[in-house]
Amino acid sequence: MSQNGEDVDGVVIEGESGGTEDSIDVSVQNQYRVWKKNAPFLYDFLSTNSLLWPSLSLQFFPDVVSATENDEHIKLQRLVLGTFTLGQAVDNISIYQLPTYANLNKNIKINKLDYNQEKQEFELSSASNTKIKLLQKINHFGDVNKVRYMPQKPNILASANNYGDLVIYERTKLPSVSRSNETELPKPQIYLRPQSPTNNSDIFALDWNLQSEAILASGDTNGHINIYDLKKYSSKCNELNEVKHIVNDLAINDLEWFAGHDSLFTVVDEGGHYKIYDTRSDTFVTERKLSECGINSITLNPGLSTCFATGDSTGVVSVWDIRNLDKCSYEIKNQHTDSITQLKWHRKFHNVLGSSSTDALVRLFDMNKHNETNDGTIFVHRGHMLGVNDFDWSYHDDWLVASVADDNSLQVWKPAHNVTGGYK
Repeated sequence: MSQNGEDVDGVVIEGESGGTEDSIDVSVQNQYRVWKKNAPFLYDFLSTNSLLWPSLSLQFFPDVVSATENDEHIKLQRLVLGTFTLGQAVDNISIYQLPTYANLNKNIKINKLDYNQEKQEFELSSASNTKIKLLQKINHFGDVNKVRYMPQKPNILASANNYGDLVIYERTKLPSVSRSNETELPKPQIYLRPQSPTNNSDIFALDWNLQSEAILASGDTNGHINIYDLKKYSSKCNELNEVKHIVNDLAINDLEWFAGHDSLFTVVDEGGHYKIYDTRSDTFVTERKLSECGINSITLNPGLSTCFATGDSTGVVSVWDIRNLDKCSYEIKNQHTDSITQLKWHRKFHNVLGSSSTDALVRLFDMNKHNETNDGTIFVHRGHMLGVNDFDWSYHDDWLVASVADDNSLQVWKPAHNVTGGYK
């Protein structure tokens, strides 16, 4: 069954993926067409959207709103993305609203179906109410390397660019997309200015403290780690200095605060090192070299405080126990053929780990199914034609995932229920 020509057996497939087909290898385009043809059998929901520019960063907001449109019950979720134009246009932070059916089967109107003889499938003659909508666009100086909202106050956004700038936006004090100027750069509410020189290096590592409100950590490609406390901000000056500065020998690729502690965070660097820092101390608490190449991503398990996973520049995903770092608990090789870009544990099923890579894939693994003959793969998303830069899990739909890639695509997808039905 098709909606707008693209919805089969309860799978909503909307839009077209990517805006860079001319630069994509023909064989990759053919693989995409094969994937798209088989998508109705692989997904319960799939929305493919073409962006004007690629995004390096993506995050689901924690809120959800229920709505009714044309007698259809809709859930409205929000996403934040940032453009990566390499100076070819004015960059921006974009906030999108994603509508999904609260119950897809109840919203399929049999009397509105038309049979397409050429495609040999049913189609909805009317337009879908589940089109993604741009709510707000905040023009931004430089590429948006990463944008993250404060978990305690999601309207507060921290954004890092390719010039080493780190700024804070209060999005409710900025115009919506309908009133935004295409070229005007709004003034950030706070400029985070490190007192220690950083040589304007790129910032890709950025994370808010989950326990202490308004505490932000950043790490740059020159190895500088800075901790900021926004509670110390004074309206008399729109600049704020760091409360703690740490120098690492190598570029910081990723960092993350421990969910259950207000002063501990962990970093991984270009030399394959893993370190734990305590903001109450002037040096690291733990250090271990975990890889012979750069570690690009680290994710701490939200359900098991001693468990974390790392992904390196060769595509290897490793799961570790902090109590024994001599050998990883699980190692997943040969599933990604290129560098890992992001790792994230499932918010509810803490044995499930997602990974994205510059090989254009997002993979989902179940560590409970990992053994000598099984790497634990439960699903592979092949909808992107170029490298995947970031992905995130929805807060309100257990298996809904959003991902962005270098082919200018934003895709929101949910594996078929025969894959996820066993997780309760």
